[in-house]
Amino acid sequence: MKGRLFIVGLCLGLLIPSFVMAENVEHENILKVHFGGSWRQDQYLTPLLYKGMMVGLGNEWWQPFKQDTKLGQAGKLTNWEHVGQLNLKFDWTYNPTRSNVIYGLHLDAGWGALYRWKFDQQRVQIILGPYLDVNTSVKYMVRNVNKPVSVDAFVGVEAMAGVSYAFKGKKTSYRLRYLIRADVIGVDFMPDYWQSYYEISEKVSGKIRCAGMWNHCLLRHELTLDMQFPHSTWRVGIEHEYNEYGQKNMMFSTEQVSAIIGTCFHYKLNPKKDFTIF
Repeated sequence: MKGRLFIVGLCLGLLIPSFVMAENVEHENILKVHFGGSWRQDQYLTPLLYKGMMVGLGNEWWQPFKQDTKLGQAGKLTNWEHVGQLNLKFDWTYNPTRSNVIYGLHLDAGWGALYRWKFDQQRVQIILGPYLDVNTSVKYMVRNVNKPVSVDAFVGVEAMAGVSYAFKGKKTSYRLRYLIRADVIGVDFMPDYWQSYYEISEKVSGKIRCAGMWNHCLLRHELTLDMQFPHSTWRVGIEHEYNEYGQKNMMFSTEQVSAIIGTCFHYKLNPKKDFTIF
């Protein structure tokens, strides 16, 4: 119980979800912690490949839309629902000789509208839909006094899909789920200076361009297991994120593999009730 309260307090201290008020609709909220490895290449800062560790906090919420829309045959295609995510990650990566370090702060937020197919008495479910993603990463090289800072940013529409399988145990239930997101089209910000690393006096300009699968590879996928016990629900899993883009001889890439530990809540909201009613 103490461990669960620690995760809840830690996540709520930084990440506060935005809930859509819907009467008598079950909501699912997931608070999670990330910890794993990070690999980074930023040729704006250095041509070397850096590797190290990362930690992060995340919040994820799922809920149906207030007004149900039946699609297809009953029992074959579920109603529309939406999902929101907010993740904050920090990593520190070293060069091969460990003589320099890059600190990175990564913020990822998004919202998607999905619909869900249910099979085998709802034990097997498939989801599919568009997802709007906004993410940015600020990187700082400690011992480079020439051009120490690099900023990446991406706003775009992604495709999101997933499959889950639920099963029961003695006084428990479990859900194994795989989710994947990949970018389709959007815009990104690419640092563009095209000068020598030693040109201290040169100004740094930025470039915003149209980005998509042809010049920006962004992939996130995760495998999680949710375990529901009589008084709590826990999540464990693994997540892989890969982001690569560039132009000509200047490439940018970030890859992170992390373990996930979290807790899940299910609840219903009543918008007709307020704090003045007891």
